[in-house]
Amino acid sequence: MKSAQIAVAVVIIIAGALGGYYYFNDVYAKNTQETGNMAISVADAPILSAVAAVNITFSNVALHSNSTGWTNYTVSKQTVDILGLTTTNASLLSNISLKTGTYTMIRLYITNVSVVIAGISYNFSLQAPFAFVNHPFTVSNNQTTNIVIDFNLSQDLNLNAKVFTPSVGYTQS
Repeated sequence: MKSAQIAVAVVIIIAGALGGYYYFNDVYAKNTQETGNMAISVADAPILSAVAAVNITFSNVALHSNSTGWTNYTVSKQTVDILGLTTTNASLLSNISLKTGTYTMIRLYITNVSVVIAGISYNFSLQAPFAFVNHPFTVSNNQTTNIVIDFNLSQDLNLNAKVFTPSVGYTQS
């Protein structure tokens, strides 16, 4: 009887040790998941000379990965005059901490576009609520991936109809 009690005690100790080991590894792995950063900026291509400013208000960015699907990130709602910004002097919207991995698509949400033409500001209607990029990029552990969403204002702005249709390019460094 005593040897049976010792055997049961040994089994309980081993089961507890294994359970504790797997629990610790699971919790530790979740708490130490590798992360990197993505700095997202905006710029534009040259535009017609009649336009003095193109003010775009951004609200969110959504990123897609094949492993997690779409994830939304808040961009502190800000308005940027992107006229004249290039990929070398792009305006930083947000620096987002992300899980490491490969992301395949970006949606940059736009809430308002106002354009100054000949000294008068006009609100443009939005053809789409976001600029869309379908291009993979990788976020590495403890690294920053710089993404520039490059608008093409010559295509984006219909000055007669006062409509904004985001047509963007993509730069990564």
